Amino acid sequence: MENQIVLNFTNYVIKGISDVTPWGGGEACIEMEKFTTNSIKVEELLAKINDGGFGVERINGAICDIYENYEGTLKFLKTKNVGKISPSTREFYETEY
Repeated sequence: MENQIVLNFTNYVIKGISDVTPWGGGEACIEMEKFTTNSIKVEELLAKINDGGFGVERINGAICDIYENYEGTLKFLKTKNVGKISPSTREFYETEY
């Protein structure tokens, strides 16, 4: 008899880097606080991307790593860009994150 463990899909967990405009201008990026969502449509992601609690003038967009959540076990699904991403944010994501 084979042993099996069955985990059901519960939601998506989103992690990543936000492209932000700090108070006073300029461009920067910051690691987001991860969040959960039931939909990975662009509109839903844009509504939930965040500045990691730092406090900025504006959140322009984000590079989102999307994971399927199976009752606490995460499985990477894909990376999705939402909103505006500056070249410096893209470079940071590719080299440092």
